[in-house]
Amino acid sequence: MNNAFKFGSGPLRNVLNLSHRNIPIAIIGGGIHGIAIAMRLIREKPNVAKHLVILDRYPHPLTAWQRKTRGQGMAFLRSPAVHHISTDPLGIVEYARSHNRERELAPPYAQPSASLFMEFCRDEIDRSQIDRLYHRFDVAKLRWDKGSGQFPFRIISQQNEGFRAACVILAIGSDDCPYIPPEFIPWRRRFPTRILHSRDFDLRILLQRRAESPSSLQSPKVVIIGGGLTAGTLAKNLVAHGLPVVLVTRWPLRTQQFDFDPLWLGPKYLRNFKNEPDWEKRYKVIRQVRGEGTVTPEIVETLTKYAAEKQNDFALHAGARVRCIDQPHPTDQLRIDTTQGSIDAVDLVILATGYRFDLRRYRFLSDLIERHNIPIRHGLPLLDDNLQLQPIENLFGSGMIAQLQLGPASGNIAGAALAYERLREKVLRGDAIAD
Repeated sequence: MNNAFKFGSGPLRNVLNLSHRNIPIAIIGGGIHGIAIAMRLIREKPNVAKHLVILDRYPHPLTAWQRKTRGQGMAFLRSPAVHHISTDPLGIVEYARSHNRERELAPPYAQPSASLFMEFCRDEIDRSQIDRLYHRFDVAKLRWDKGSGQFPFRIISQQNEGFRAACVILAIGSDDCPYIPPEFIPWRRRFPTRILHSRDFDLRILLQRRAESPSSLQSPKVVIIGGGLTAGTLAKNLVAHGLPVVLVTRWPLRTQQFDFDPLWLGPKYLRNFKNEPDWEKRYKVIRQVRGEGTVTPEIVETLTKYAAEKQNDFALHAGARVRCIDQPHPTDQLRIDTTQGSIDAVDLVILATGYRFDLRRYRFLSDLIERHNIPIRHGLPLLDDNLQLQPIENLFGSGMIAQLQLGPASGNIAGAALAYERLREKVLRGDAIAD
């Protein structure tokens, strides 16, 4: 096929570059999954680079991921070094060695530091020229006109510019799906600036405000709700910066090195999961494996040390429930009533309560879901074995979208490789990308 579209230079794109084009493959999402899948497609079939675009609302790849890790003050990833965007499992290890940064691969599984990971990703993106395929394009609508020819998808931006595509891969994360426990919803409405989901919290901003505040407000008290890695990381880093923290968890902290048993990346567990015909049973397995969240041994060790040595700065209310959040005095400080007593003079509440992916929360897909009656269970679409959203051909999902096909590892960094193995054959054999 003779391509009519060309790519400009540099990482930023104007939607007019794409307007009224016919583009074979569009990846919606410029995070880890979108970039990793693009790299794998190009490595397997280099000609794909002439037929592929990556769309994201942010100006640069991996922006949302970087904001999240920096906002939490995350020093090291939980995933081992073999999981990243590159097709070479040892790529980040070799990068660390060549840049004299091996100390940033933490034992026992060589988990990379967040800064090493990001710089390695930037190097891979530059080297593979993925930035030439990346377009800042905030998708407003995705339409599918069955039987309309080789390019049945219509992708329209918030600026009402659009183009057609033959194949679309949805590599969207969970950022639009923060989970707010029902009891906190009315309290958040009442105190919108004092009760934040962890998605909306940035440690750097808080530290900057503290530095600019009067001395009487140098140490605002923070209550963190949640028992997972985000909650533990935030508690550790806030206390390390001299802020008093109370961590409230529904259950005693559960210690685990990784998000899930690594066997969920192996053929036996994946085969058994795929062979389970009951979608409800698959969902229950995912919920059971992912659980209510876990923290790494290193975080638990640090928090235990804080509880013993910094009792004025850190307290853990394990197995507690929040009964009420109120403002008893004319000041803007809050009081949190829990099943283990009250917490007074609280300046900020952070809900580190995770995410509940629900495809219906993505507005650009709402029309598509309704018009074509896409089957959904617990917010997750029922994909076929090639990760296509039934009944739409050549619309694929990766990441959290693919949980009911790929299992508990689907949304993690390693899930990108799992997704690629499922969708690669059907994507690469499409007529629209023929040489």
